[in-house]
Amino acid sequence: MTTAPVTEPVTEPVTTLQAPDWRHAALCQWFATLFAAELTEAQILAYQQGEGDPIIDVLSEIPELAEPAARFRDAFNGLNLMAHPRLELAADFAAMFLMDKRSSALPYASVYTSPGGNFFSKAQEQMQQRLAANKQAVKPGFGEPSDHLAVMLDYLGEQFDQLTEHTASAEQTQKLIAIQTFVERELMNWLPAFVQQGTTVNTVCQIYPALMNLLPAFCQHLLALAYMPEGQAKTTSNS
Repeated sequence: MTTAPVTEPVTEPVTTLQAPDWRHAALCQWFATLFAAELTEAQILAYQQGEGDPIIDVLSEIPELAEPAARFRDAFNGLNLMAHPRLELAADFAAMFLMDKRSSALPYASVYTSPGGNFFSKAQEQMQQRLAANKQAVKPGFGEPSDHLAVMLDYLGEQFDQLTEHTASAEQTQKLIAIQTFVERELMNWLPAFVQQGTTVNTVCQIYPALMNLLPAFCQHLLALAYMPEGQAKTTSNS
């Protein structure tokens, strides 16, 4: 699993996000980083200095993400009112993701898709197979199973990276369908329950609740992506 920077140069016209491009990989990896571990002092400072604004700007300009992105931005702006934001966020991360199944929203697909909410179930096995087939692996230092949400989002980002390498329209379409099938069947089949569980967790600030609200909206956006015919794409870009 890779660690994405706080932000990426995502400043091209947002209308092009109606079709897949390299920024979708960056956005997936951005989400992965936020779900992987608590934010460091340096990352928090970067957000407070506005270095995360380009990504949030892109998200907020996608119509279906405007409201959850605004909520996320407001939550980060609230850090400026805290005396010790890193400590507060670390406590929130632990409360939201690291306790038991009753107290936290555990970020593992198996918990929400297996009978009895067992760990290391079919979802973990499937994800392990996907990583192996893609010549990816969970970094030993991460210490989490392959069905951890951060690992799955990092894998998704890699799939979008590979998508941009295809030049033939038929190959692109086939790859996009495979990506969307993964999102629909292996993420959206449990993210709503994960988000619902998160609403039962009390946090000091609203960053992680807002992040959890933003992710399913982003996944729905991914499911709506499509390659436009070349002539139509040119017409849209010139309008």
